[in-house]
Amino acid sequence: MMELLLAAFLVGFLGSMHCVGMCGGLVTTLSMSRSKIWWTGLMAYQAGRIATYTLLGFLVSMLGVMLLQVAWFADGQRFLTLLAGMLMIIFGLTLAGWLPDFMARMLSALSQWLGLMRWLQRAASSRMPMSWFMVGLLNGLLPCGLVYAGLALSMASGDVLLGAAMMLAFGLGTVPAMSVVPVVLRSASPKLRGRLLKVAAILLIMLGVLTLLRGSDWMHVLHGADHAGHGQDMMQHDMPQHTMPSDMNMLDMEMP
Repeated sequence: MMELLLAAFLVGFLGSMHCVGMCGGLVTTLSMSRSKIWWTGLMAYQAGRIATYTLLGFLVSMLGVMLLQVAWFADGQRFLTLLAGMLMIIFGLTLAGWLPDFMARMLSALSQWLGLMRWLQRAASSRMPMSWFMVGLLNGLLPCGLVYAGLALSMASGDVLLGAAMMLAFGLGTVPAMSVVPVVLRSASPKLRGRLLKVAAILLIMLGVLTLLRGSDWMHVLHGADHAGHGQDMMQHDMPQHTMPSDMNMLDMEMP
């Protein structure tokens, strides 16, 4: 359980640099609308995002539990794990700039359709944290392959509460980067940002590879072999050992 929660947190944390590029404009608009950063509103915005992620995790993991009643979903769980690993690798490549960002245009179009800019304008001038919270709720619905990777892991967990907790951990992992976006944009040089993105991308790709291995047939074969070897050791340990006395020879065993 802790392994899955840690994996979900790391996916959010390492991929949050991508969130800076995708959603950083929203955070910057909210934060830069005042002379000083209004941390209460900014944290309300983060809470809204995390609430949406947690609810989505609850829903998809509930679907996963229902599918567990179907015989073929054992392979479906493996497929979801492989899908999550592939999405991590793709977004790692995108984060490093080694692969085009296929969702940027979709994100822009959906933001306009949801009216996020109108919400932003209202929230920026509002003194009520609830306005910023609502922006975060909508932001959590924006298309993001990294979120889909977390949801795939949650659905494969086979437990409703664990699936929701995994997306909660995922959301918490994105908070550090999303909270310091204004500071990063003001102080970090393009060269430094590029290096940080590549380091985070490489780590995210490595995590994706580990996730692929975890869901691959090779890992299942190794796991089965370990269990088989352990079973043989137990059988040999439990089997009584009969030894021949040292002074007995073959002549003593001859029939009269």
